[in-house]
Amino acid sequence: MSGCARIIDTATPHPAPRVGPILADQVGDLLSKRAQDDKDGNRFVTVVPDSCAGAAREKDAPFIVDHHPEATDGGHWVAAEAQPVYVEEIVAVYAADFDARSAITGARSALEACRTPFTVTDMKGREYHFSMGVAGRGSPHSVIWSFRAADWACDNAFVAAHNAAIEITTCGSVGGYDVSALARDALTLIDSLANTKA
Repeated sequence: MSGCARIIDTATPHPAPRVGPILADQVGDLLSKRAQDDKDGNRFVTVVPDSCAGAAREKDAPFIVDHHPEATDGGHWVAAEAQPVYVEEIVAVYAADFDARSAITGARSALEACRTPFTVTDMKGREYHFSMGVAGRGSPHSVIWSFRAADWACDNAFVAAHNAAIEITTCGSVGGYDVSALARDALTLIDSLANTKA
């Protein structure tokens, strides 16, 4: 009769990373009131070349997912302008050691590296051929950029503070939507949640 070897796992358990001051179950609170009761829109799902993915990809948005969020959410709404502007909000909560300033710096660098025209495909399979416009504006907590096609234009913002981030994309047949105001509102919302006990 052969003996049985008893294997004892001596691996040291590691605690899950602390999440705060904003908690993972508060991620939906990062969406604006206009987006909270809606569904995701027709997001951009692929970008070629990949070096411009951060500028335009909304599904698994690199500026959000590359920092390994603890929780994510998203919403969609349409701005009531003379011509409709479609707004996507992508939000995330991270571990307490999330470096928001580094996230902003990384996004700004990625945008500055996207110097070539790029092609985007949306969820319905439609292709758009964009050229980068103004990129890199913003504040210590945000970066704002735009890109244009012959018949479509997008103005976007990425905001990060405390242990949360919000990416906002606004697209329509006419560009120039005031995404700076949306970025300011997003930062105010993050600050408010970070300073309020759940």
